Amino acid sequence: MKALKVNPIVLIIINIIAPSMYIFLSGRYLQIFLLAFAASLFTLMGRYKRVIALFVVYFFLIGVYTVTFRSPDLKYIGLFFIVLAQSVPCISLAAFLISKYTSAQLLSALETMRIPRVLVVAVTITIKYIPTFRREFSYILESMRLRGIKFSWKRPVKSFQYFIVPQLFRCAALAEEVTAAGLVKGIDAPMRRTSFYEEKITVTDYLVLLVFVIGLVGGFVWQKM
Repeated sequence: MKALKVNPIVLIIINIIAPSMYIFLSGRYLQIFLLAFAASLFTLMGRYKRVIALFVVYFFLIGVYTVTFRSPDLKYIGLFFIVLAQSVPCISLAAFLISKYTSAQLLSALETMRIPRVLVVAVTITIKYIPTFRREFSYILESMRLRGIKFSWKRPVKSFQYFIVPQLFRCAALAEEVTAAGLVKGIDAPMRRTSFYEEKITVTDYLVLLVFVIGLVGGFVWQKM
């Protein structure tokens, strides 16, 4: 069976809509629906390891919530873990979007939506900066290890300075590098850029969104019954 390929726009739309639905729908229904939806989508895309990781993380958080919520002293900690569990499907889809799509693919897909170019560039840079931030963070950790600097809970503020200050300086430097790279590639050109990737929304993408919307509408109907 050929693995399903989903347009990144679909994943972005799902991640925008899904968290806001907790305001209107029952938390338990939406939680189960999003988990089943994300697992089914990953299965169709052939990402079986992500399906396993999705369920492992989700049920681990649910287990921690169940244990802590029974204790009066740990009840508020349990509420924190149930919020994390509810966010697992969206986080897993967002992580897949960040790790598996290049900036060129994201730009090509976003430009098909006829939205302002400033917004297109901002969204693309924001999404693709996350793995860069993670890589820079690993460099800082490695540098700290070579210098014999360890994180200490006895001095958390002082320890966090070793993480935050270098990262802020790197953010400033990377912002200049990203800007220069974008200008070289003609990102500020007034006309639509051509791309090696043609990320058009297909019938399959519409079907994925249709299933997602039907699930949400079904939640409204079930809630009113």
